[in-house]
Amino acid sequence: MIGPEVAEDVLHAQRERDGRDRNAVAHQRTHIPNHSDGRRIASLLARVGAMGDRFPLGAARFLGARRRNNRKDWFDKHRGDYEENVLEPAREFVIDLGARLRTLRPRLQIDPRTNYGVKRINRDIRFSRDKKPYKDHQTLWWWEGGDREGSPGYWFDLQPKSVILAVGLYMAQPTVLDRFRESVIDDRRGRALDRMVKGFERKSYKLEGPTKKRVPRGFDPEHARARYLKHDGIYAWIETPLPHGDFVQHCFTHYRRLTPLHEWLMELL
Repeated sequence: MIGPEVAEDVLHAQRERDGRDRNAVAHQRTHIPNHSDGRRIASLLARVGAMGDRFPLGAARFLGARRRNNRKDWFDKHRGDYEENVLEPAREFVIDLGARLRTLRPRLQIDPRTNYGVKRINRDIRFSRDKKPYKDHQTLWWWEGGDREGSPGYWFDLQPKSVILAVGLYMAQPTVLDRFRESVIDDRRGRALDRMVKGFERKSYKLEGPTKKRVPRGFDPEHARARYLKHDGIYAWIETPLPHGDFVQHCFTHYRRLTPLHEWLMELL
């Protein structure tokens, strides 16, 4: 499943929306960001496809070492290795795979900046019992909509020995959540969702998301689709070993299968 750091990222984005960072996502030329780091992004674009084994295999090796040495002094000493083996290849990968995903969703947002398409590696430990300073995985994100954390999209977690690929909406905003629940009980939309999810599950994909213990007040707890009414967010995901072949194609194949859920959710916005 997607780890608890997703909630950290969502809460971080909510704090930004509350006033800490009111800068909008930069204007996009053909939907690829054009911002103060434009020359750097142009350089990344020129190198797309030249990642070789750095991503995912080199990045995964670094993440494994960081998992064993999750300390600030170790990371400071190996920061250059992180930038060379994880951060720079991850930015290229956001653009490379994003270009493929645009064939499915032409308005998908592709933004390789840190904390946009490439999630920060520092953990927010202020309210956590776990005081490890860094995540042991690298998260990437492609979304469709104006709110980068509150929109449906394609989620990616690179682990030391595997990759988690997910599609959906991690945490719905209240108005979207209301529409989601009404869609669940709608005969046409709700049945389409149920057929879709059961099809995913037959192919070994899993359905998850933040859930309540009970069906929300005002809805029938015995409804045929009550399982979905408990969700505050919903996503389908799979974890696979790291392939040695075409990593972009590997990820794209799974994302293409799960895109119907993204399309269903986009109708709520």
